[in-house]
Amino acid sequence: MTERLLKIDRGVLLVSLVMLGFGIVFVYSSSFAIANKNFGGADYFLARHMVRAIVALFCFVIFINIDYHVLGKLSTLAYLGAIIMLVYVLSLPESAAVNGAKRWISIGFLRFQVSEFAKIALIISLAMQLDKHGERIKEGNIFLQQIIKIGLLCLLIILEPDFSTAALIGVVALIMLFVSGAQLLHIGGILLSFIPIIIIAIVNSPYRLKRVLGFLNAADNKDGIGYQTYQSIIGLGHGGLLGAGLGQGEQKYFFLPEPHTDFVFSILGEEIGFVGLIVVFSLFGVIILRGMRIAMKAPDKMGQAMAFGISLMIGMYVVLHACVNTGIVPTTGVPLPFLSYGGMSLVFTMSSVGILLNISSQARDMGMTNRIGRAR
Repeated sequence: MTERLLKIDRGVLLVSLVMLGFGIVFVYSSSFAIANKNFGGADYFLARHMVRAIVALFCFVIFINIDYHVLGKLSTLAYLGAIIMLVYVLSLPESAAVNGAKRWISIGFLRFQVSEFAKIALIISLAMQLDKHGERIKEGNIFLQQIIKIGLLCLLIILEPDFSTAALIGVVALIMLFVSGAQLLHIGGILLSFIPIIIIAIVNSPYRLKRVLGFLNAADNKDGIGYQTYQSIIGLGHGGLLGAGLGQGEQKYFFLPEPHTDFVFSILGEEIGFVGLIVVFSLFGVIILRGMRIAMKAPDKMGQAMAFGISLMIGMYVVLHACVNTGIVPTTGVPLPFLSYGGMSLVFTMSSVGILLNISSQARDMGMTNRIGRAR
């Protein structure tokens, strides 16, 4: 075990801990104004985030030390658990909804979004199936079985409703299938079949339709549905090259809604500037790119798929959050990993990175891998 732990990717380990620490500082910086006004104390969100950070660090250490093959064996139970919890939250009374959505389960003083667990459960379960079936994933019946599993989980998340998370999870899962050998024709057919579903979901939801129309006519909606995006861009512009200084941003003073969750990127850009954003996103790049390298060096297909799925999921959350904050895509609630105050999302992010590091601890030597590949 000690020898294995010495092989852990130190780059991912160090950057994850740095981001965890910076996240604590930045949650306070982005939230103290709204906390002081609405909750009677500037440290309201900080105190809760600190608890989650401690839990996250504990889970991080645990998952580093749990062999990912054990997780593979438990993947079916994890997937079924995710389905049961998603059905449970949908069955809750309307009084349990938050802003019209039923997404959360409370355990004592902690509350977590079920989709956070579901996305990890799906990645682990899918990795196990890809390892089990190998090249047979190209076969129509095997591919269809995985699509049904992915579709069921995503459908339940859409019903919460949480369309953006379901879309992210679905895209990550399909890419995992593709890189593991599934036929492009099958993937393309699935994507085409989802187009009418997406259109129906938007048209039948007045709020989603309003967001899309507001996005398409952003210049005419800066005081209405496009207000958040407009204020977000103002914040980024105010930050300029070097930023106004940590804690010195103005948009969090009730100009920009949800400054500590959905629009952290904007507050970050305002306070640390373009240069600071480059540094932060370079750190994200270290985790994502080294995560992909871990996938390449993993000793089996399960580890490869698991590491790839985790790295891709983190990367897509970062990209989508940045796109929302800069007005490239319609506004949707997607947290920025490590840096957003978002319930238990930090715990599940750190747990995912812990799994990634466990895979790295069992990595093959790249030179040996290349020699094996040439021999074949």
